[in-house]
Amino acid sequence: MNNLIINSNKIRGSRINQYILLNEIGRGGHGVVYQGYHDTKPNEPLAIKIIEDTGNLDLLLIEPELLSLLNHPNIIRLKDYFIHAGKLVIVTEYINGINLQSYLEQRGRLTVSEVINFLTQMADALVNAHANNIIHRDIKLSNILVIDDNKNLRFVLVDFGISRMAEGIQTVKRIAGTYYYMAPEQLRGRPCEQSDLWALGVCAYTLLTGIKPFEAKLEEELSHKILFSIPQAPSEIIETIEPELENIIFHLLEKQLINRITCANELLNELKRLFRLSTKHKIPKKKINEPNSVTHINTWEQKNLKEIQINWVKFWILVFLATVPYFIVGDIISISGLFLFFIGQEKRKKFYTLSSVIVIFSGLLVSINVQEKIFNIILDVNQAENASLYSMIQLIQLLVSLPFTLASTHHFIKIRRLKEDLLLHKMLREFSQNREKIINLIKNFVDIHWGNMNVHQKYIELLFLDKRFEEAIVESKLALYVDPYNFAATLFLANGYFEVGLYEKCIEVCNGYLSVSNYSFEFSDMKEKCEKFLEG
Repeated sequence: MNNLIINSNKIRGSRINQYILLNEIGRGGHGVVYQGYHDTKPNEPLAIKIIEDTGNLDLLLIEPELLSLLNHPNIIRLKDYFIHAGKLVIVTEYINGINLQSYLEQRGRLTVSEVINFLTQMADALVNAHANNIIHRDIKLSNILVIDDNKNLRFVLVDFGISRMAEGIQTVKRIAGTYYYMAPEQLRGRPCEQSDLWALGVCAYTLLTGIKPFEAKLEEELSHKILFSIPQAPSEIIETIEPELENIIFHLLEKQLINRITCANELLNELKRLFRLSTKHKIPKKKINEPNSVTHINTWEQKNLKEIQINWVKFWILVFLATVPYFIVGDIISISGLFLFFIGQEKRKKFYTLSSVIVIFSGLLVSINVQEKIFNIILDVNQAENASLYSMIQLIQLLVSLPFTLASTHHFIKIRRLKEDLLLHKMLREFSQNREKIINLIKNFVDIHWGNMNVHQKYIELLFLDKRFEEAIVESKLALYVDPYNFAATLFLANGYFEVGLYEKCIEVCNGYLSVSNYSFEFSDMKEKCEKFLEG
C-alpha cells in the first residue's frame, strides 16, 4: 500500500496507515473517496479521500487546514489528514446521504418548508464559516449532502477545496468556482462573503422551482445573464409560494452588494422571522393566477407599507415636538414651505418652487418676531438689557429641539429607504411581465431622486438588459457626474462603449480608472478585449 495503488476489486480490507478501506463511494477529477474506519473504532464509519493530483501540495492542504477551523453540524467534520506515499489523505465523518443535485433529480423539487429548512441550516453553517473568515466560493447542489430520514432533512456542506480566507482589496484575479452559481463580483474575480450568499440563493431558487435562475449553453452568454439579467419570479413558475420566501430569495440574488443580504447572520434572522410568522399564522401563499389577491396576514410588501405609515406618524410627532420650544407657529409655516418645495421638485412646477422659498422665509420671520415678543413679555425686559439670559434661553431651545429634529430626520430617511426597497422588489417581481412599465417606473424615480446612486445603477442595469446601450451610456455619465469615482457606474460606461463598438472610448474610460486604481483587473481585462478587437 505504500504506493497507494488500490485494486478496485480488492478494496475491502485495504489499509492506509491506521485506516481500513471498505468500498468506493465517490470519484472526482482530483481523487477517490472510500468508506472506511479507524482500526481502533470499527463501528464508526468514516469517509477517506485520497487526492490523486499531487501538483501543488500547499494548495491541496488548504481544504483540511480550513476544515480544521470549523465545527458545525452542517459542515463536514474533519477527523484527520496526512501525507502518505506522496499523496494527501483527508479523513472526515461519513455522511450516509447523497448530494442535493442527485436528490433533486430523483425526488423532484423541494417543498417551500423544506427550502426554508435548507436555507436556515446553510445560513447557520455560513455564520460559522464566515466568523472564521472562511469563504467557501463553490457552494452548489453537488457540494451539499442531504440525509433524508423521512422526518427531517439534514444538509451538510462539503468540499472546501477552493475556499480561501477572507481578504481585503484583491490585486490578483480569482474566478474559481462553478459558473452557474457564481455571483457577479465573483465573475469579476472579487469573491467575498456575500458571494456565498448569492450561491445559496441560486441553490434555493433551483430547489424551489426545479430550474436554475440563470442558464445558457456558453460561458460568455451565462456570464452576461448573471451580470445583467433578472431571473423569472418563482411565483410565476410554481403554483404557490410564500411572498416572504420569494423576497428573501430575490434579496440573495441582488447583483449589487449594497442591495444583497449583507451577511449570513442577517439571512438567518430573516428566516427565523419567517418561521415565527409561519408558526404564529399561516402565511398566505401567492398563487400565480391571483397576483393581487388580498390577504389578512401581512406579506413583506404589506409589512413595508405598514412600516412606512408608522414612520410617518412618528415623523410628524417628532417634528411637532421639535417645534414646541420655538412656539410652533413660524416653524409650521416654514415646514409647509419645505413641502411646497418638495412638490415643486417632484412635479417640476416652478410656481411651487418659487412659492416655497417665499413661504419658508415668511415662516422664519414670523418665528423670529413671535419669539422676540414672547421673550419680552416673559422677561419683562428688552433683548438688549438682558442679552446673556436671552442667549441662554436660545441655547436651551436648541438643546431641547435638536434630539427631536435628529430623530425625525432618521424616520424620514427610513421612509425613503422603505419606499426604495418596495420599488426595487416590485421591479424584480414584475420585470418579466412588463419590462417597459418597470423601466419607466425606475426612470421616474431616478428623475426625481437623481442623487440616489443605488436606484440609478439599477436603472442602468435594466437598460443593459433591454439592450438599450446608448441610453445606458448617457445614464452612466450622469451617474458619474454625481459620483465621479463610482466603480459600478464607470464599469457600466466601459461596458456600454464596448457593446456599441466604441472601443477607443472604452479604452479611454479604462485608462482613466486605471490611472487612479492600477490594480483593477476588471478594467485591465476590458481594455485588453478592446485592444484585441481593434487589432483584429
